[in-house]
Amino acid sequence: MIQRGTGTHPSLAGRADRGCPSVSRVQADDVTHAILVADRRAGDGIRAAAAGVPGGRDWARLAADAMAPAFQGLALALVVIPGSRMLGLRAVMAGAIAGTLAKVARDAIDRPRPGSRTEGGFPSRHAASSAAIAVVVARERPLVGTAAHAAAALGMAARVAAADHDPLDVVAGAGLGAAAGRLMRRRRRRRRGTRP
Repeated sequence: MIQRGTGTHPSLAGRADRGCPSVSRVQADDVTHAILVADRRAGDGIRAAAAGVPGGRDWARLAADAMAPAFQGLALALVVIPGSRMLGLRAVMAGAIAGTLAKVARDAIDRPRPGSRTEGGFPSRHAASSAAIAVVVARERPLVGTAAHAAAALGMAARVAAADHDPLDVVAGAGLGAAAGRLMRRRRRRRRGTRP
């Protein structure tokens, strides 16, 4: 058992000055634990704030559930709108890649969610896909991209408020999605021979 506050396991006390590698591992575990506890508390605060607003939980659930269909609809609409088919296909690909990577990471990490769902929550697949789509779209359609970024942020906050995720879950998912979106944009620039 790690003694909170000391940063070391009782059997390792006094070994830090002799360069024992297991001491730094235990200290790293303490830091990780502290971050996860703080993240869960932040999420609990967001959920309490939503519960304090009349209908807040219902609105959070509605926004959380609308996130995936809204971004899938945006990407598919771009595919069928004349002149934006390639942009739509890149958005679909970026969202699918980001969502798949997030699912693989989520299943491997298996961090418990704050709500009743049993599968892992870190990183958020919805956050990854929506961020990837927003980044790709923003390059060629800045106004639509700005709206997509705002909708993604709202959806991510709603997923925390609805107890689907904690804040770090959606932040990590958004970072993964933004990276996937930027890679998709970079790949396109290289194919066209343009500079970044």
